[in-house]
Amino acid sequence: MKIAYFINTFKSINWGGQATSTAIEYMLSRQYPEAEFVPLDMPRLPFKKIKILRKYYEYKLTRAIMEEQIKDVFFYLKKMNVPSNIFESFTHVCFNGEGAIHAKSGHLVVFMGLLYLAKKQGKVVAAINQTIDLKHKRHLELLVQKVYNMLDYVSVREPISLLYAQNIGILNVHLIPDAVYGLPVLTDQVIDMRLSKFSLPKEYVAVTGSSALKRDRTSFVYMKNLITIIQKNIDLPIVFMANAKTDIWLAHRLHKEFNLIIIEPPVKYIDAIAIIARSKILIGGRQHPNIFAYMYRIPFIPFKGNTFKNDGVVALQNYPLKPLTWDIDVSKLESSLEEIEKGILFNKIEIEDFSIFSTDVSTSKE
Repeated sequence: MKIAYFINTFKSINWGGQATSTAIEYMLSRQYPEAEFVPLDMPRLPFKKIKILRKYYEYKLTRAIMEEQIKDVFFYLKKMNVPSNIFESFTHVCFNGEGAIHAKSGHLVVFMGLLYLAKKQGKVVAAINQTIDLKHKRHLELLVQKVYNMLDYVSVREPISLLYAQNIGILNVHLIPDAVYGLPVLTDQVIDMRLSKFSLPKEYVAVTGSSALKRDRTSFVYMKNLITIIQKNIDLPIVFMANAKTDIWLAHRLHKEFNLIIIEPPVKYIDAIAIIARSKILIGGRQHPNIFAYMYRIPFIPFKGNTFKNDGVVALQNYPLKPLTWDIDVSKLESSLEEIEKGILFNKIEIEDFSIFSTDVSTSKE
């Protein structure tokens, strides 16, 4: 059993990406100890500066898949720098759909082509998705529906995506919580050891940005307003957890004015988890830091992302606070702080079984 794994996010600067791939490898090694797990680095997509040409080939690849023109699928994948023998030495394929199955993804069509290719070549294929949010773009829905219905196993991580997947016609889709819930929980000793590398205050507020923000003045004002409100309501230092390019950009532009402590790459996900696990509260719109907080019973105030992924995260958790919009309403943020003061009930979310290459996958949410 030799498993091809992509999207390979082990090398990503993003803590969620690092944690997701680590968790998937960990769970597969426990479920299939005899298997060889091989992360694949995808070839760079061509035509970066000629996007209309890439769109043309994506259109042709989509049409070839929908019309079952296998030779054309091979041809247009090659045009996108993907060789037809990419899965030649593998028996199984695990697709980590992290951040790719949404309407603005620049890789969605190529990934669907790869999964189609794998099935036509007789591979056992599982797609482990986070959020499926195609913004009701019917051509994308039909493409994902066709390809995912060919696969041996498809999962999503939260109930909003589950309903969406079912509504667009994906059959036998499972709900299995985000892979990071399957990571071993850090002990207090490990957390303390990890924190010893950083000069952090004893108590602090952790803050993140969001995929809904950009490197522009509007997002700068949103984040500035948020930090101003936090400082007026919470008398604690702010640790800005910044590992996406936008968050790093925002954090450094706000650093001097607000005396922020910035945590950024090359800091890895396991240290980020330790820092969040010792914070008093986490505030922001990055989905995985919010999940890390939940896993370690740290209250958080969620904000919107660029899809409904953060709504899905809190829906699975049955978390009492819904994601706030970034045109920040002071009263709503203060209301969220009051809700946290009353106490948060954290459910236990576990991944009991990761048999993604068989049909008897079960999960538990207590």
